[in-house]
Amino acid sequence: MKNNSQMITARQGNRIMILEIFSAAAMFLPQIALQKSYHSGIVVVVMASVMAGIYLWIVDHAARGVSIENVLKRYRFAAIIYYVRFLLNGAFFYLCILYLTKKYLLPDKSTFFIGFPLLLLAYLMNQGGLTKRGRVMEGIFWFVLLPLIFVLILSMTNLSWDELAVRSWRGNEMINGSILVFALIHPIEFVWFYRGDMKDGPIRMRSFAGLMILFLGVFASTVGSLGKKLTMVDPEPVMSMAQGVAMPGGIMARLDLFLIAFWIVGVFCVFSGYLFYGNESIKHAFSKGRIVGLSLSYGGIYVISPWIMTTFATWIRRYFFVFIYGNLVIGLFFPLILFLMWRKELKDEKI
Repeated sequence: MKNNSQMITARQGNRIMILEIFSAAAMFLPQIALQKSYHSGIVVVVMASVMAGIYLWIVDHAARGVSIENVLKRYRFAAIIYYVRFLLNGAFFYLCILYLTKKYLLPDKSTFFIGFPLLLLAYLMNQGGLTKRGRVMEGIFWFVLLPLIFVLILSMTNLSWDELAVRSWRGNEMINGSILVFALIHPIEFVWFYRGDMKDGPIRMRSFAGLMILFLGVFASTVGSLGKKLTMVDPEPVMSMAQGVAMPGGIMARLDLFLIAFWIVGVFCVFSGYLFYGNESIKHAFSKGRIVGLSLSYGGIYVISPWIMTTFATWIRRYFFVFIYGNLVIGLFFPLILFLMWRKELKDEKI
């Protein structure tokens, strides 16, 4: 029997997919794409996007009509793994929001001051189940993406196309670079948590195409504006690109504020998503999982906010590639194995 608080429309599911995946990867994409594919970065973005499209097709067919609630009730060990992983990943995106907010908007405020409304809003957004979450994200979809699209269009007038040209084809470089960029978009695993609850349609390929165009736009605008070398050494090249974009007539000098607003709201969706799906996992597996899970996630992250900004941030900088490769291996293949096991056991029970 379907849980009505978990049902979303196909349009909501597709918009959730675009918003979560793009928000998680956009600001890191240019320098990550050049890390192992300096000579063919734009090709690597296309290849990684195609890999994402293939994975979305696999998820769409494997998870169609199957709610993850049923899978996690059967495999409790998986629920624990998801909860711990998602809490760690949520802390990472919480760190991203705190960092940008303190650097660009509220430099004199404490992490407790900034973190409290973030966690409160995440809690309120997630309490209505996937249905409420889908409505909220559908409502802010264009609010988040339109400022970014506006900045990208304006940036196109001042690009160095030589920096984007692919002058050499190195097979190993492109394969390694594509895998790294694909690892960067690991929140694609969220699709397993709502595909089975989409009531009137699939993950649409036009949504995937839109996601790929957005990725290409961010890469081209940043690398074309700053150049490859500066993109590699700049800690926030996408923000630097936005600072160099000018409004016609000089109406507004700080277009990077648009991107800061997009990034904070977009990453908040990813952060709240990790808390939501993690708590959904533990809630369905254990009778008292809901109370314990909510306390440890929302309350726990708030209490250790200063630690997240210091020790955890240092650990992430040092082991960033371990972090994203680990998410690639566990996040993308683990749910596929779970769903295949679940379907096989159902088939055996019917025989």
